[in-house]
Amino acid sequence: MTIAGNNSEVIVVGGGVVGLSIAFRVQQTGHRVILLEKNQCGREASWAGAGIISAANPHRSDAMYRLHCQSIAQYESFCAELTDVSGIDTEYERCGSLDMLTTTQAVEMAESDVRVLADVTTADGKPAVEVIATDDIREVEPNIARNCLAFLLRRDTAQVRNPRLLAALRSACIEHGVDIREGSEVTRFAVEHDRVIGVDCGRYKFRAKHVVLCAGAWSTEIGHGKISDLFKVYPVRGQIMLLHCVDRPIRHVINRRKLYLVCRKDGRLLAGATEEHDSGFMKRNTPDGIRWLTLSTAAAVPKLVDYPVETMWAGLRPGTPDRRPYIGPVPGFEGLIAATGHFRTGLTLAPVTADIVCDLIATGSTAHDLRRCKPGRSFDQPGSVAHRPIIS
Repeated sequence: MTIAGNNSEVIVVGGGVVGLSIAFRVQQTGHRVILLEKNQCGREASWAGAGIISAANPHRSDAMYRLHCQSIAQYESFCAELTDVSGIDTEYERCGSLDMLTTTQAVEMAESDVRVLADVTTADGKPAVEVIATDDIREVEPNIARNCLAFLLRRDTAQVRNPRLLAALRSACIEHGVDIREGSEVTRFAVEHDRVIGVDCGRYKFRAKHVVLCAGAWSTEIGHGKISDLFKVYPVRGQIMLLHCVDRPIRHVINRRKLYLVCRKDGRLLAGATEEHDSGFMKRNTPDGIRWLTLSTAAAVPKLVDYPVETMWAGLRPGTPDRRPYIGPVPGFEGLIAATGHFRTGLTLAPVTADIVCDLIATGSTAHDLRRCKPGRSFDQPGSVAHRPIIS
């Protein structure tokens, strides 16, 4: 077996948006980074999603809420930096979102959001959130259906074109000297006396002082039972449909129950996504999923039935029982840092996750409160969810 990567100080396992962001930031601090990706960088959950930079839930005053807010606040400058380094426009756009409120409970929650955020405004002085009556929605989004009780406008929601963001990240990593090895599947961690000293990839061994696990839904597939037992990560399939819309029929991100609709600058529109907790690693579209996407899209924006389906696909999000990620040092295994299990928030939380990992590598600690996303935490608490299929 060949020993490789001896000149690296940090090994990043996984080349999705989180892994690439971490590699980019850590390399900037002067550490030598090697990134190992079993296929191609950015071609799994990060690519399969819709590129939504979602606003944080104002009713969550915990540490995860603060991480969410910080990541959102730095996203525009993060994208500008990547464009400057790579020359690739990520198509960041603060487009806002509209939640279609279909129940009285949803309306009450929206009105509560408005009260909680009453003092929060956008740069141009408008309220960050606002409830809009059904009779007034045509002025905001002319093509949206009015088959709901009201709408919640969130002005801080943004979007990026995630394939372009990933291409920019990969290019920026290479520009800064990250050693990216695609087609390198990590089969096991190398452990000596409860310290992770590297990883094995088939015929090759890579050794480094720090190993960062960012393998998404595949994080528990890497060999070493004691480590895998600390990560309850499982694949959650999401099916998405792409419509060819030349005239950009919606401007905001539209949310109706589980459905979201996102229209790109070129007019193409993403409709997603199912949430299937029992999918396993079957990354494919199903008749039930396609039917749900089609009916839900028509219910939200009837005009969209006139546009052809260009393509559809499925991706596997990394789910956890409590829907919070694992971020931080792995207990009992010095040298191993987790940054995985982000479920729907990987794109949104990538910048702040990268900052946290940089802190941990540089000083062994971080100012961020990571107790809610600690590796090895117990799930015998409220908020845990069962593995179940959801197409509704």
